[in-house]
Amino acid sequence: MTIEAIMTVCTAIVTYIFGCLNKKFNLTDTNYIPLQNLSIGFLTGIIVFLSGLNDNLLSSIVICTVSALGAGGAYDLSKTGRDET
Repeated sequence: MTIEAIMTVCTAIVTYIFGCLNKKFNLTDTNYIPLQNLSIGFLTGIIVFLSGLNDNLLSSIVICTVSALGAGGAYDLSKTGRDET
């Protein structure tokens, strides 16, 4: 397994957990969750670069940001069509 795949999966899991916690405990308005996901992806990309796992800063940020936004979209897609009461 490549480092990019590991970065993608770990970022998606962390983003999914933060999204679930945010929705469960109503920490912020749900309209701000995509912004939360974007910031998680950006910060994770910087951490990955600084830890030496990837030697390209732009690549690290893009991979982590896309996976974070994808995790948020996958969560929302899984809830489509269900009544949230």
